[in-house]
Amino acid sequence: MKQLLTFLLLCTTLLSQAQSFEGTLVYKVDYQLNVSEKMKARGITAEQIMERMKSDGSYTDTIRSTYKQGNYRSDINSNPRAWLIYRNDANKLYTFQDGEAKDICTVSDMSVDLELKATGNKPAITKLDTTATVDGVPCEIVRVKWKTGSYDYYFNKTKNTIDPALYAKHIYDGWSDYLTIAKALPLKIVKRVGKLSAVTLTLVSQKTGPVDDTLFKLPKLVEDKDLNIIKLPNSEMMRIK
Repeated sequence: MKQLLTFLLLCTTLLSQAQSFEGTLVYKVDYQLNVSEKMKARGITAEQIMERMKSDGSYTDTIRSTYKQGNYRSDINSNPRAWLIYRNDANKLYTFQDGEAKDICTVSDMSVDLELKATGNKPAITKLDTTATVDGVPCEIVRVKWKTGSYDYYFNKTKNTIDPALYAKHIYDGWSDYLTIAKALPLKIVKRVGKLSAVTLTLVSQKTGPVDDTLFKLPKLVEDKDLNIIKLPNSEMMRIK
């Protein structure tokens, strides 16, 4: 009996690992900026906003997201270059960038939903009745809706499947709730902020296969009170040694 239970546990573990994508997904990024009449009256255009985003480093046209066993890393093609590392063991997201702030890391707690913390209201999680096609692939849609905006996650349950238990504590961005329903990584994400703007990430290529663990390695981080004069609800800045 003991041998049978051990065998069943091993099979369950292997099945869980087999269902989880390991590799890199490359998304192209598109922006839709809706300029209000008040902004237009002040001479502000969508083109000016886009140019400012490019100059301050908040613009990117490509994001590469690499996944392995509950960890992920997103490399952002911005100027200066930025990258984010999520560590499952800490349930924290570590944000880095080149340039003047290259010695600073922002550490964010992914167990916190900012709107829930501020207002006590949970986001509404809905699997929409409508479907869509992404690059010829039929997709279902999960919508995560906050008062301030929404995320639409497009997925196909046979593409890039993943074990949602790996991200069970990743509350931020509705990621855990989405994966619990979809059990697959998104082929497209539409992020809306009110009526002002929408950012769309669409999968354009991928590489499936073993990922080097060093991609998720963190530098030594130390506390620095001078960086955290203003307290943020789910994150703090730390100095990179």
